[in-house]
Amino acid sequence: MYPGDNARHKIPDCTDAIGGARGGAPALGRRAGAGFVPFSTEVTLSEEKPAPPPTLLDVLTKFVTFVSLAVALFAAWKALPADAEIKRLQVETQRLDLALKQADAELKNLESNRRVTLELYQEVKKVIEKKAQDPREEDALRVLVESLADDPFRWKLLRVLAVGAASPEVKETAAATSRFYEEEATSQTRLSAPAGATPSQGSAAFGAYNIDIFYCQAKQATSEPTARSVLQLRAQGDTGRWRVRSLPESINRQPGYGVATNEIRFTPPEERPVAEALSKALSARGVSTQFRETSYPTPGYVSVFICQ
Repeated sequence: MYPGDNARHKIPDCTDAIGGARGGAPALGRRAGAGFVPFSTEVTLSEEKPAPPPTLLDVLTKFVTFVSLAVALFAAWKALPADAEIKRLQVETQRLDLALKQADAELKNLESNRRVTLELYQEVKKVIEKKAQDPREEDALRVLVESLADDPFRWKLLRVLAVGAASPEVKETAAATSRFYEEEATSQTRLSAPAGATPSQGSAAFGAYNIDIFYCQAKQATSEPTARSVLQLRAQGDTGRWRVRSLPESINRQPGYGVATNEIRFTPPEERPVAEALSKALSARGVSTQFRETSYPTPGYVSVFICQ
């Protein structure tokens, strides 16, 4: 290039050549006078400000949060056994509530029975004191006493009726049923099976079991001698009470009896060995019997009915 050519050949402006002047990167230089003055290529970055130190409020907030979480965890841990104890107490409360309701029902039933017994006593007294006594009225009252009264009032009222009734038939029937219920009351004194009561294998020993032998009054001529012969089965080592008892016809007509043949009544399974031993011993004497299981518990007690 020759001198003076600048007039004909201008040097282009580089201000907008690299990046542009609008919105682009900063220009590398600008024209200044006759020559090109370069800019600095260093880019100034904004400096990040350091985080301010935590305030006392921030520290206290974090501490309270931590303490609250610890307290909640501790309370949950302590609540585990407490929850089990609460459930146990709830179950116990329900059991006691049920027991109280049952006791209240029993008391009400007892009070009702006493009221009925008192009314029956008044009726017995009224019938006995009548000058013109009616046998039908006496017998009807006897049936009411047997059906509604509870022992010991039942057999005591029947005894009074047996003494004060004018009808010989009512006297006889009331006396028989009174004796039956009195004996029946003493039969239920044992509440648990006596120890060692079960007979040994192949033996006719009956241990401490109580055994009642009933004979049907309707067939007394044949049933009573057979019933008394059953007493001979009692071995020397048997310590239970053995009794021969009459089964009055009025009792046998009631629900739960209705005996028409020879029976052995027992509560399974504990009393089955005793019943089988009795049946075997009676069969050896020519007396056949039938088994009759009962649902009413009579621990340590077996009954034999002879009605043939």
